[in-house]
Amino acid sequence: MAIIIDDNRLAFLAANKDERAFEEIINRYGGLIKAIVRYHLKDISMWQDDCINDILFAIWQNIDRFDPEKNTLKNWIGAVSKYRSINYKRKFYRELTTGELREDISDGKDIDTELIKQEIEDETKSLLSGLNEQDREIFIKRYFLEQPVESIAADADKKTSWVYGRLSRGRNRLRRIIGTERSN
Repeated sequence: MAIIIDDNRLAFLAANKDERAFEEIINRYGGLIKAIVRYHLKDISMWQDDCINDILFAIWQNIDRFDPEKNTLKNWIGAVSKYRSINYKRKFYRELTTGELREDISDGKDIDTELIKQEIEDETKSLLSGLNEQDREIFIKRYFLEQPVESIAADADKKTSWVYGRLSRGRNRLRRIIGTERSN
């Protein structure tokens, strides 16, 4: 008979590199991880397994950063999964736009890269439409063109603290927008 361990104890044991505790985390939350990856990478199925493996490795490496005072283990794992999936989607988009998409990633299916590219662009435009024009421009420069904050501030003739403030308020606005969309 298996002993049921609460999530906080499980995280503690996994942080001490107890492999059985990590296996239990996979048993409990593997379905959640897969669901999040499939949702975010639904059109990039050939990267889903790599992303899941990357998420599991990230959890193993960073479980000591889990703070039960701030979040539940389930939510923490969900956040790690979500952001890793989004990073994979960004990486795929970058490779599409720079023409570096490797031929060896194909899983035997023809990929309509233009369709995927368009879907990502539409999703991004829809999400960013909730921001004012100035904030949209800052977000695009920072998160898609990966410009340093100092460069964005210099272009706008503002201080870097102003850019950080705009980014922070924009992220909060996007969180509210996403929360509203999910509840609908």
